[in-house]
Amino acid sequence: MTNHEEGRIERLRRLIEESYATAPTGCGASFGELLCHELHTQGMTFSQLAQKWGVSLPTLGRLIADHCERLEEDPRICQRIRQ
Repeated sequence: MTNHEEGRIERLRRLIEESYATAPTGCGASFGELLCHELHTQGMTFSQLAQKWGVSLPTLGRLIADHCERLEEDPRICQRIRQ
């Protein structure tokens, strides 16, 4: 995917990851590791994190939802279940 084709959430994830490259947390460099570090290790609230990352609270919510969706396993279809 080129930067031109990159979606907004993808671009924000990439920019956040890149911003930590110059100030590593020691907890990893992936978006998920950075998110968990800020919320759980640093104890930031959603409002504080949105402010730190320069995004609105709804945008932070979309970033978190996107992160959670990526953690979901692919569905396993059970054909034996009938109506």
